[in-house]
Amino acid sequence: MRIRARTLLLSFLLIVACAAAAGTVEVSFVNPASYIDAGGSPWDKDAKLQILQRHLQSLGQRLLPANQVLKVEVLDVDLAGNLQLNRIRGEEVRVLRGKADFPRIHLKYTLEADGMAQGSGTEWVVDLDYAHGVPSRYDTEPLYYEKRMLETWFKARFVDHRPGPG
Repeated sequence: MRIRARTLLLSFLLIVACAAAAGTVEVSFVNPASYIDAGGSPWDKDAKLQILQRHLQSLGQRLLPANQVLKVEVLDVDLAGNLQLNRIRGEEVRVLRGKADFPRIHLKYTLEADGMAQGSGTEWVVDLDYAHGVPSRYDTEPLYYEKRMLETWFKARFVDHRPGPG
């Protein structure tokens, strides 16, 4: 019993330490009304942008050191697939074909550590091959392909420190 209590206490302290070591991501959306394809309706667009914002923030909490702040301005969004009218239900559905309907997000970012700029850039984050590979049980969650694409980009830029294109 005593060992179990000690293990629980150590687990709790580890969780608190990890949470305290989390970096921060600040996300802003620049003129979202002009985005190529962020959703079919204003409500849908707002919901999808919030999903992207929360995902970027969770990546920062998981992958950035506590002294780092990443500021991301989302300039454009083009979600995977295309919206098509479902004639039976009379509503729009997103159809993924895996061809020229790949996800892409145009963004501008600045990484700061202890208040000092560490790097910045503007780029299109894309996944031309989004529909290939082993299907996952998670690929039915909202914006699965966009989240996966952003995580790959995030790790390349801010964990592995690989330079962007161009």
